Amino acid sequence: MLLGLHYVTPPEWADRVLADTGALLLDHLFCERKAAAMALHTMRAHGNRFPTLKKLMPDLANEEYQHAEQCERMLRNYPPPPLPEGGSEYAKGLRKLTQTRGRDTFMDMLLVCGVIESRSAERFRLLADRARGTTLGSFYEDLYASEVSHFLLFTNLASEFYSPELAQARLEEIRVEESRLIQSLPPGPRLH
Repeated sequence: MLLGLHYVTPPEWADRVLADTGALLLDHLFCERKAAAMALHTMRAHGNRFPTLKKLMPDLANEEYQHAEQCERMLRNYPPPPLPEGGSEYAKGLRKLTQTRGRDTFMDMLLVCGVIESRSAERFRLLADRARGTTLGSFYEDLYASEVSHFLLFTNLASEFYSPELAQARLEEIRVEESRLIQSLPPGPRLH
């Protein structure tokens, strides 16, 4: 599988989260906003060290903000869902992987972002398949390809900035941890 995930989300997941599409779209909206903010933070924090980020990250942030705007438009078609409480346990758990002492944590951050994008892509594919022939299905079909390209962007940057061997070895470690984490989370109308 291109995405290399160690845990494959069962197709029934899409049926479950589509039962509360408004809440799913609200969670998705927050994810897109966080992804845009992360891209801009990455540029500000690491752009001097890796100048290519000064071009790539604003473009990525703009794309993520466009996705957020699409989520907002889609949400208008559903009853207003309640606002979720607390942050994403998935994101919090993965962020812990970037806090290893004695490591260049920027490589870990790039790879964690890549794994998040790959999980999103996998789940967008499931949503697109389940909602095929609808506006929602087309929305997720379009976003699937975008998330795959984001996964490749982050993992390729890690390979370029460090080394392909080092990045690939760490990516596999992160995928193992991500697999444990995603399976440990309670079900709900969330992307992750």
